[in-house]
Amino acid sequence: MSLKIGFLGSGKMAKAIILSILKSKISSPKDITCHDISEETLSSLKEETNVETTTDNKVVLANADIIFLGFKPQNFPDAITELSNDIKAHHIFISIMAGIKIDQLQHHLSPRIVRVMPNTACLIGEMAAGYTTGDELTSSDLENVEKILNAAGLAIQVNEEDMDAVTGLSGSGPAFVARLIEYMIDGGTKAGLDPSIARQLALKTFSGTTRLLEQWEMSPEELIKMVSSPNGTTVAGREVLENSQTKQTIEAMIVRATERSKELGQ
Repeated sequence: MSLKIGFLGSGKMAKAIILSILKSKISSPKDITCHDISEETLSSLKEETNVETTTDNKVVLANADIIFLGFKPQNFPDAITELSNDIKAHHIFISIMAGIKIDQLQHHLSPRIVRVMPNTACLIGEMAAGYTTGDELTSSDLENVEKILNAAGLAIQVNEEDMDAVTGLSGSGPAFVARLIEYMIDGGTKAGLDPSIARQLALKTFSGTTRLLEQWEMSPEELIKMVSSPNGTTVAGREVLENSQTKQTIEAMIVRATERSKELGQ
């Protein structure tokens, strides 16, 4: 049976989730209703996906059972204050807002809340996400939620106290990884490669390493030892890396992003 799904806020992340839902045939376009304050955003979304679109957020609640909250956390709760009379007992709200906790969402919306932190890799169906739920969802509700979220990649259920760390690691992570890739491209270029060749090799090195770790179920240390011949090039490069403050910097980067997520929830 096609799930009736709505979106309050239909930006890039919402669009990626919608495309995943449609690809997995969880819902048909006619059963997805999307709201946004930008008519241009809605027009583009309609053209690409053929879902239902509206500038009236109450229409979403009237048409959908499961509703994504896709607006910025800074706009909460103002973006939903006028909807209190339109919220029904069957509504499930899935929030993708960083830092906004379940009890805050329940206070303004409904007991039936899911909080998820996706990342931008959901744009290609490779999302890494953590999610947590309120206590009011049934096993059937959870099955539907998991079906929707896993259509966009990997979604792992965690305790709510871990959600800020999920935000710091995988939510913000694509930007951190992209920066590291940029540095490797720059290094390859400085070593003498054409920038376009350095880019291709760096991208494939990252994706290939990830797939190898996943498919062979290896730890990073096992792969490091596999590549590191005694007195070889890898060991020479590792000496520079491992004698630097890179480990501490990356750990501090993720911790700071986690702290910022907590700040946004205050």
